[in-house]
Amino acid sequence: MFPRQPNAHSSRVPPLPRALAVSVLALSCAVAGAQSSATFTVTATVLPSCTVVGGGTLAFGIVTPGNQSDGSVSVTAICTVGTPYTLSLDAGTGSGATMTQRRMSSGADILPYGLYRDAARTQPWGDGTAGSSTVGSTGTGLAQAFTVYGRVPSSATTTVGVYADTITVTATY
Repeated sequence: MFPRQPNAHSSRVPPLPRALAVSVLALSCAVAGAQSSATFTVTATVLPSCTVVGGGTLAFGIVTPGNQSDGSVSVTAICTVGTPYTLSLDAGTGSGATMTQRRMSSGADILPYGLYRDAARTQPWGDGTAGSSTVGSTGTGLAQAFTVYGRVPSSATTTVGVYADTITVTATY
């Protein structure tokens, strides 16, 4: 018997080493670029919101009978963008105070004064009742400052003392 001669038209390719075969297979998958995708929804709800920051002290200083005393203080509102709101002031804690005639007290004694939304002190700032008005705006997301103007009229007469009152600022939105 004679050893078999390879056919001139056939050639035998030696087997690839296993590591090389795995690399070729991985490369062919990477080249194909197969992918799978999915989506998800993202939601949020922004509610109207306002925060009011009171000012410092509205200090009239030393009040002299026959002379009016003016002062002012700033209040700040921070409301979400697009939120319409109004700022109102209450009558204060002075006994018998109204929106247009507030009263500081020192013991049983009172000293009348007014709070206004304009520098000319012609528009009483209150809750919108009894001849008073409120201040309105729309939120910007940033601090918005408003000036409260105060006046002790020249006609105010009272006993010597240190007078005080507390006013509450309310944002309605």
